[in-house]
Amino acid sequence: MKILLNGELVTDLVLPASGEPGRNGWLLGDGIFETLKSTNGKIWALSRHLDRAYKSGAIMGFALPNRSEVEAGTQKLLEVTREIEHGRIRITFLSNGDWVATHKVFAASNNKLSVVDYQYPKNENSVLAGIKTLSYGENAYALRVANGAGADDVIFRNLAGNVAESAVANVLWESDGKFFTPPLSSGCLPGITRALLIENFGVAELDITPAELQSCGASYLLSSVKGIRPINRYNNTTNQSSAIGSKLISEFNDWVWSKLAL
Repeated sequence: MKILLNGELVTDLVLPASGEPGRNGWLLGDGIFETLKSTNGKIWALSRHLDRAYKSGAIMGFALPNRSEVEAGTQKLLEVTREIEHGRIRITFLSNGDWVATHKVFAASNNKLSVVDYQYPKNENSVLAGIKTLSYGENAYALRVANGAGADDVIFRNLAGNVAESAVANVLWESDGKFFTPPLSSGCLPGITRALLIENFGVAELDITPAELQSCGASYLLSSVKGIRPINRYNNTTNQSSAIGSKLISEFNDWVWSKLAL
C-alpha cells in the first residue's frame, strides 16, 4: 500500500516512540482526520474537506502543515494509485504537524440501513463536538452496540435530548414533503454532503427527538464517501420507501458527478 507521510511517499509507516516529545498524537488520539471519495483519479470536494480540517485544527491548537503541501501531496498519491477507480482517501493530521494520507479501493453499498438508538448522550457543548477527531473510541463502541443488536449504526442523541448524528454519518429526514437535518448546535459533524444539500437542495435545519425521527417514516444517513442512504429500519419500526427521497438521491448523485472536483 502506498502511504504519504508529510508529503513523501513511503511503503511503511513507522510510528514515533511513545516517549518522543511532541510526537505522541497517535497514542493519545490527539489528531483529526478527513475521508474523501475518489473516482477515476479525481477527488470530490477536497477544498471543502480541507476547509473543515483546518478550521478544526485551529480550534484544537494544532500545528498543521502548509495547505498547499497537503493539496500537492494528495495529488501525488492519486497519481501513484491511478489503478484505483473508486476509492477512499484518508488524510490524518496530528497535533504536532505530522500528516499521513492513504488511498484504498472502496465501493459504496446501496443497501438500506438499520439503526438503533444509542443509550448514552453526546455532549453537544464539548470542544470536540463537530470535530472529526482520532479519539473515535465511543463511535467504535457504538458500532459494536449496533452490530450486537443486528443493526448497522446508531442514532446519537445530545444532552438536550435531540438527535445529533449517527456514529459515522449525518442524519436527514422527510416531513410534509420537505427534508430536514439537525443543526450544528446539536453537536453533529459539519458534514460536506449535509452542507451541499442545505446549499443546493433546499434542506433545512431543525431539531428533532429520536422518537420523532423514528415515527417520521422516511430517514437517511449522509456521508461524503457513501452518499445518501435510506434507513430501512429504526429500532423496531420499518420505514417505507419514499418517492421524493428516491428522487433526491438520484438528483444529488447526478449533481455530484457533474461537480466531482467541487
